Amino acid sequence: MNLLGKNISANLLSNVWLTALMLFLTPLYILFLGVESYGLIGFYLSWVAIVGILDTGISATAVREIAWLAARPEEKGRIPVLLRSLEVVYWGIILILGLGILTGAWFFGAGWFQLKDMPPEVVRDVLMLMAVSLVVQVPSGLYTGGLMGLQRQVECSGLLTLFGTVRGFGSIMVLWLINPDIRIFFLWHIVAYALQTGVMRWSLWRKVRKDEHPVRFSLQMLRSIKGFAGTMMLITVLAIIMSQADKMILSRVISLEAFGFYMLAWTVASGLSRGVTPLIDAFYPQFTELVSTGDNEGLARQIRIASQLMSVLIIPPAALIVFLSKPILYVWLGNDSVAEGTAPILAVMVVGTVLASCSFPALSVLYSRKRLMPVVALNLICLVILLPFLILAVVFFGAMGAAFLWGIYGLILYIGHQTYGLRGLPNAGFFASTIRDFVVPCIISFAVAGMAGYWLSTVSGKITFIFLFILALLLGWFAAFLACQDLRKIVMEKWTWKTKPIL
Repeated sequence: MNLLGKNISANLLSNVWLTALMLFLTPLYILFLGVESYGLIGFYLSWVAIVGILDTGISATAVREIAWLAARPEEKGRIPVLLRSLEVVYWGIILILGLGILTGAWFFGAGWFQLKDMPPEVVRDVLMLMAVSLVVQVPSGLYTGGLMGLQRQVECSGLLTLFGTVRGFGSIMVLWLINPDIRIFFLWHIVAYALQTGVMRWSLWRKVRKDEHPVRFSLQMLRSIKGFAGTMMLITVLAIIMSQADKMILSRVISLEAFGFYMLAWTVASGLSRGVTPLIDAFYPQFTELVSTGDNEGLARQIRIASQLMSVLIIPPAALIVFLSKPILYVWLGNDSVAEGTAPILAVMVVGTVLASCSFPALSVLYSRKRLMPVVALNLICLVILLPFLILAVVFFGAMGAAFLWGIYGLILYIGHQTYGLRGLPNAGFFASTIRDFVVPCIISFAVAGMAGYWLSTVSGKITFIFLFILALLLGWFAAFLACQDLRKIVMEKWTWKTKPIL
């Protein structure tokens, strides 16, 4: 298996395991802590995304620049200087941000939410613990990006899987054995994330540091990448405002319990996105190398493969969720009222997630080619046009209004990224690529899911439902795969080579 195949396999296995772990543990979190406390966990995840402005800007720069330098033997010696320079800036900014969030949580945190049963002082304590957790969690993104840039995805995925497992199961253990308190939950996460960041840093520096000479901070090195990093941070600011504004507004307007339903739907929908992110993590460094060598034919071929893999992986489960959101949630959570409150939101939200995720390959090509202004313009247009509608939708329709706006946002991202990301590549026109790589597998997947939804709607037993759901998912994946010409060709070529008789 070649390097790309190993990287994709490692990233997929890691993210499938972590997503399955999340699906397994979420009902236990709700059981131990309640829906209100789960709403606070969702609020924390929103803050992770917001502070991720820094992570995306600097970590994406680390991935691209390290991959670019690693592809040129005469430039490899500059990687340690680049890493140290990014590291100093990264930690300095995150410490200042963490202190600001900590101060705000102390003075204003308790009055932000509409509480039902939770004491205000507990909310304040939790928000302060969130600030500390952010400081120790977010910097691991820099070291993850560095390992990805070196195409060390196998090792990186292994570490993320290990610490994700320790963090998840450890959370349940401390809630069960010590105290079912949301503050205990976040204390454990602080410990686990601190260990993760430390080990990821050690692993990356072990790869790039070849001698014992001190590695210096270089302002000149930062100046050489400031254009890309600055524009990436601007893109992330605009994207974060759109992707997290719904949660900030809803957390203030609706009850914390209703917000918990919305965040539960968001957790499932974003789990689909996390499940396919490894594809981009594996392809992005290779896109950059192909751009570096000027191989447009190879780049066009790789983006077709990446786009079709993305569609095959994410559309079939999303289609099943659209048709079976309530029974899936009930079988998963075992709570009919929570499933009832979450299902309509999830069925709408998952459509926007699919559209946004399927735009990632074209977006990655734009990043690899340093064509960032179209991305800035697209996100600015979304902000100016959609944000006012989002506020009105939340005020008049609550969580469902926010979910519908998320779907529209995903559609705009897909059209924009496909239009600009494929420009200039051979045999990669917008309409042909969209029909071949997205529309065809989408029609096939929804046809299979529609039949499965009609079939499974009459099933009552949980075990039977799970078995038939898995069978329907496998059929959806297989049908979507058959609909993708390039993937079929690759598999058939490998099968022919392996089964060719030896003379």
